[in-house]
Order: sequence, then C-alpha cells, then structure tokens
Amino acid sequence: MIDQSKDEEATLQMMALVGEAITQWSFVEQTLSNIFTVCVVPCPTRMTPDGGYVSFIDSEVPTAIFYSTESFRGKLSLVDAALTGRIKSNGQWATALKDDWAKVREKTRKLSLKRNSLAHGTVTPAFTDDDQFYEPRLMPPYGSPKWWAETGANPPGSSKSFHEMKELVKAFCLLDQKLRCFYKSLSMHPRLHERYDQLTVRLIRSHDRLSPSRGEWIRQQLLSED
Repeated sequence: MIDQSKDEEATLQMMALVGEAITQWSFVEQTLSNIFTVCVVPCPTRMTPDGGYVSFIDSEVPTAIFYSTESFRGKLSLVDAALTGRIKSNGQWATALKDDWAKVREKTRKLSLKRNSLAHGTVTPAFTDDDQFYEPRLMPPYGSPKWWAETGANPPGSSKSFHEMKELVKAFCLLDQKLRCFYKSLSMHPRLHERYDQLTVRLIRSHDRLSPSRGEWIRQQLLSED
C-alpha cells in the first residue's frame, strides 16, 4: 500500500531544507557586507567577554553599494577591492590578513557555485512505487537540458539528495563562521584603528582650516557630554 503521507512529508522536508540553505547563504552575504563596510568607513570597536563589539558609524552607504551589485561574483570583487585599498602595508600583520582572506575567499567562491544550483533548481517530489520509496531530490530546472541529462540512462549526478542538502547547509554555516572570524580579526586589528584615528584627525583639521566656524562646532561637540 502506498503511503502518501510519507511521500508528502519527505517532499516538504526537502523543500524546507532548500529554504534553510538559501537562508543560510544570506547570512554569508551579510557577513561579507560587514567586511566591506569595515574597509570603507571607520568602525569603532571594543572588546567584550564574548570576543568584541563593532559599532558602525555610517553603514547605510556601503551596505547600499554592496547589495546593489546583483551578481555574487561582483559582491566578492567589491570586498576584494575594498580590502586591497584598505590594507596597503607590506608588513607581517597585513600579509597575515591578506593570506587569511585569500583562503576564505576561495572557499566562498567554490560554495557560491553550489548556491547557484539551489536558486535555479527544483524539488522533485518523493514517491513510492511497488513498495519502493524514492526520496525527493533537488534537480536542475524542469525541462532544461541538464534536467534531461540528469534523468537519462547515465545521469551526471548534479542532483542533490536530502543528505547532500543537509551537508550543504552545514557547509554554508561553517563558511559563515569562518567569514565572521575574519571579520572580527580585521575589525579588531589595532593597525586598522590607528589608520582610522589618523584619518579622523586629518578630517577635523581640514574642517578647521577650511571653515573655522565648523572647526569650532566640532570642538564643542567633542567636549559635549551628550
């Protein structure tokens, strides 16, 4: 006897897992946006018991720039350019950060290709035939050449099973953790703070020189307790 409830439950679980994977990838992009923001605008930080806290002074513009880029390849290129522009030193600290970024960037690039298959794929429902249960799978778009190749006599294996989807969710989660670790090491680095402090002083002096009244207003604000 065919158990339709089992088929339906398995299909819904697969659809939920695809949604979880896509959502987890959105966290990856959010962390990349934070890395981009740290490179573009000054971000005061302070150490806390759980490792550190980053305060964005003005994140609206860099966030808008990051998410205005439609392709993920473009987003990754933005972060690359921002890091290259911000970390210009050839010192050991800069080399270490660049090496760490190169590793996590390559991991991100490879996993982004798998993310694309989620966005354009379709879930084939589970079904039972002659007491044989066939689990749902994430397939290439229905009717596409890749779909027919996958369902042929010698399928290439680009579809994903429930187990493979769970592993992909785990991989996306681990990637986000690696990106967060890099984000923390970058934003908390004293050399970055020193550079932003220098730029802040330069900005205040420029305002003071070009517009004495504005310079006076800045000094008053710095002395204010509000």
